[in-house]
Amino acid sequence: MKIILLMLPILITLFLSIRFFFIKKNSTISIKILGVFFLFFCFALIAILFQYLQEFYPFFQSYFFFIEITFYFIMLSLPVIIYFYVSSLTDVIKKYKGVNDVLPHFFIPLQSLIFNIYPYINLDHSINNSLSKNLDYTNYFSLKVIFVALNIYYLIHTILLYIKHRKQIKNILSYEIGISLNWILFFLLGHLSFVACFFILNPDSSPYIVYLPFLLIMIYTFFQRDSQITVELKNTNIQNANIEIEVKNQLNKQTISINDEKREFLKNQMIQYIESEKVFLQKDLTIYDVAKALKTNSNYISSILNNMLDCNFVTFINSYRIEESKKILLDKEYSHYTIEAVSEIVGFNSKSAFNNAFKNKMGITPSDYIKSNKIK
Repeated sequence: MKIILLMLPILITLFLSIRFFFIKKNSTISIKILGVFFLFFCFALIAILFQYLQEFYPFFQSYFFFIEITFYFIMLSLPVIIYFYVSSLTDVIKKYKGVNDVLPHFFIPLQSLIFNIYPYINLDHSINNSLSKNLDYTNYFSLKVIFVALNIYYLIHTILLYIKHRKQIKNILSYEIGISLNWILFFLLGHLSFVACFFILNPDSSPYIVYLPFLLIMIYTFFQRDSQITVELKNTNIQNANIEIEVKNQLNKQTISINDEKREFLKNQMIQYIESEKVFLQKDLTIYDVAKALKTNSNYISSILNNMLDCNFVTFINSYRIEESKKILLDKEYSHYTIEAVSEIVGFNSKSAFNNAFKNKMGITPSDYIKSNKIK
């Protein structure tokens, strides 16, 4: 029974790696990378289990060298794979166009793999004995120093990547989609707790402690993985002679060259268009749609929103949606409508997004808004 419990995380991660990488239809690059992560994570769990079992079942020691050859490569690769997984949920992944772009990130793990394989393919045993001693020190340094450094470096870059992408989303789209930091945190915390568990573990300790990172990663996988989608923001040039849309300078205010008179005119034109056409009711509205309608540059629109109206695109559009929802919520004609139905009418893509935006602007939820106005 004990062996079954210890094998359970290994079997589940192996199943998920096969499902994501080989079986799942219409797999995206993010799903395939997640499959690779689970395969590597599975192998790391096997290594920890072997380390524990060989203290009680000596015959495992004769097979442990199979694990040891690739163990250091697996461990050093995990933070890199996590970075590429989160990158694959954004359009940053596009800059990694081929093996030559990806391979440098795996230089250290591959170097470790070569060092550990070499003694087994070299026929000179006298040299191998010397290499084995040096390799023990190298592997120890890899786990105690390089492994920690790689985790710090790549996890910081992963979080910064998310923050930058999130800002772009809010400046370009009228709805908040894509990767969610709240859920990605479960994934990242699962990995960080795995790293902590690895350093806490010793041959006499129980590998059951790996269930903590395992459960955190599973929570993310089963509750949110299928709703994680790639949000592409940069491939958005609109084919129109009067429009020039380029996302790479979307947040760079210094690159916007427009005089005050034109800026004021464009602001009034934008507001008139939004209010008269009620385009804010479109769930999938983007800043490019507004720029196309006004025959202008999306950078100009972004500059006006950020510098003159002190908001981003999603906040600007949501303010109109909320004003519209206030009318509907108090209209007797719509009294039989649910909050979710109202949120769809005014352009929100979910009830939770509507509740959050409404509360941020009004200080109360839509339900409380209805109650407070009925009392009056």
